[in-house]
Amino acid sequence: MGFYSICPLCGLNTGPLDLQSNALPTELRRRVSLGRTKKFFIVPSLLIIIIIIIIIIIMSSKPIVAVSGATGQQGGSVVNALLATGKYNVRGLTRDPSSAAGKALAAKGVEVVKANLSNSEDVERAFKGADVAWIVTNFWDPSIVGTDVGEEVRQGKLVADAAKKVGLNWLIYSSLPDPAAGSKGLYNNVIHFTGKNQVEEYIRQSGIPNSTFVYAGFYSSNIGAFFPLIDKEGYAEIRVPIFQADSLIPIFDASNDTGPIVAKIIEEGPQKWNGKRVAAAAEYISFQKIAETLTKVRGKEHRFISLSKEETAKEFPYLANEEIFEMNGWIKDFGYFGEDAALSDLSIAKELHPSIATFEQYAQKKYGKN
Repeated sequence: MGFYSICPLCGLNTGPLDLQSNALPTELRRRVSLGRTKKFFIVPSLLIIIIIIIIIIIMSSKPIVAVSGATGQQGGSVVNALLATGKYNVRGLTRDPSSAAGKALAAKGVEVVKANLSNSEDVERAFKGADVAWIVTNFWDPSIVGTDVGEEVRQGKLVADAAKKVGLNWLIYSSLPDPAAGSKGLYNNVIHFTGKNQVEEYIRQSGIPNSTFVYAGFYSSNIGAFFPLIDKEGYAEIRVPIFQADSLIPIFDASNDTGPIVAKIIEEGPQKWNGKRVAAAAEYISFQKIAETLTKVRGKEHRFISLSKEETAKEFPYLANEEIFEMNGWIKDFGYFGEDAALSDLSIAKELHPSIATFEQYAQKKYGKN
């Protein structure tokens, strides 16, 4: 028995259909096929839209962390560590977003923002909407050490004022001890240490709800760069002003290990770390041990040579200044972190970042034979 019906998919009058037959009019089959095809495309499209909306919601709910020095050693390490967690929206501060380094940050998914730390409007704009900020100032930038050594302190205070003004909840600052106070006036010219400590004290009094201070140790990369390795016939020398063979330094790989420490601090939150100081270093090592480690890793004897001020001026004029002489004297006589036992304890850094690299691990990576 046959009857006329209207197809619910395409609206075509199908004409008489034989319920006992699988045959359908050609036009009906075409429209049914077309309807199925449209449905096939519509469903995935809706899913894609839903997924995009979910991603936007997730991204907008992530805390924003502003990171200064994002193309440098400390800041770059913090950027990489935060990105690796997938828990944060990272805002990288740099003076030139159009540079190759700035573009590389953007390619990683960083929100790159132009910010000169000497410009209050730049810093306020960079902090606006952020939950946390990691700040490191660079005394060795030519605009500071070569122009006005007081600018680092002005930058740090400007940063604190901007954070307070925009309502930043948590400022994490790369600080150092004060040799002038710690030596009772013996070492008054270690400006890049003392200046950072002055900024720390200013931040503590600024009224910012939360602040934490990470004290970066001696960079492993200083060995071979700041203090060069001099290759001789059959051996090499490490020639360093003021230090003695048994002088101890707290050393770490700033480019790789600053970030994991800071990321863990942020993960654990200001309720644990507000007001705290954290020494960032893997171990204390003597210059004699550094020489022995390089001998082992490079397969060539390395000898440590301590230079007087006069020898330094002759061989390495760029190191012959009171800033370097007094820094090395401070470390030799009082220790890098001074005589503060709590600050000098490196166990906290190891708890935050258990795989922090020793100097030997750093040297194997940099100089070891593949």
